[in-house]
Order: sequence, then C-alpha cells, then structure tokens
Amino acid sequence: MRDFNRAVFAALLAAAIPVAAAAAPAKAAGGIAGEVRGVALGAFLGQPTGFTCRLGLAGDGSIEAKAAWDLAGSGDKAAAFTFQANYLVEFPGVLIVEGHDIPPYVGGGAQLDIGSDTFIGLRAPVGLVYRMKKVPFEFCIELGLGMGLVPSTKPMISGGLGARYIIKGKR
Repeated sequence: MRDFNRAVFAALLAAAIPVAAAAAPAKAAGGIAGEVRGVALGAFLGQPTGFTCRLGLAGDGSIEAKAAWDLAGSGDKAAAFTFQANYLVEFPGVLIVEGHDIPPYVGGGAQLDIGSDTFIGLRAPVGLVYRMKKVPFEFCIELGLGMGLVPSTKPMISGGLGARYIIKGKR
C-alpha cells in the first residue's frame, strides 16, 4: 500500500507541473525565450549514475541523454549499460526565487538497459533546472516515471540530481 501511495503522489506531482506551467507567463522576469540553447555536459547522480548531456533547441525545448555502466558486474549480475534519451520542454517564469528563474520541465523519452537481460521502456521525466547567472553551470533535479515494454511490461521509476557545464550557448 505504501508503494501505491508513493506512485499516486508522484503521478499527481507529474500532472501538476504542466498545469501550473500552462497558467504561467511565457517569459521569466529578466529572462528570454530560448534560454536552453547550447550544449551542456556533466554528471547525474541517482538512478542511473553516470554522464549527462543536454542539447538545447530553439524555443524552450532540448534533447537530454544519460549514459551509465557497470563493467565489473555485481554478484550474479553481468556487466550492464543504461542509456536514457528524452525530449524536454521547459516552462520559464513558473518558479522564480529571489530573481532567479528555476523553470520546471516535462518530457518524454526512452530507456535502454543492456546486460544479462535487455530492457526497453518509455519514460516521462519531470524536474527543475537552475542555471547560474555568472558562471556556465546548470543544476537539475529529476523524477522519471515510466513503463517497461521489453521483456515485459512493468512500472519503472528513476531520478536524481545533475550538474552540467554549459560549453556553448545561452545560460
């Protein structure tokens, strides 16, 4: 029952962010549309723990990917590789704290795990991203709900904290 309550809470949270974003103004105070353009590379700590890359697109969209691996294996499990890829849409101006825009984002994507078993699933990440104003860094917190498709259907959850260095583009 406890797991069911957590799943319901997470689903309500995932539904609330886009509703709040739809009611928000299009631009953040002092912000501009298209702020997510550019390339950012960094680390993601959580499920999975590994490297992350974000490529900003025109407007408030971006493509984000994570890659993680365990080459040593553990116990009876063989070495494994996890890859996630998502299309994300940010909603600037929804959450502004002391003049800093911390836009929520939602998206859709896929996850591929290769190891002793192959796993393919769909995911819907939600989160918040903070871009520092004076240095080229961004930080994110993310929760991803999804459904495994291969080898069987099952619920899945992932999430964690990320930090990325913005190589080029707008902060």
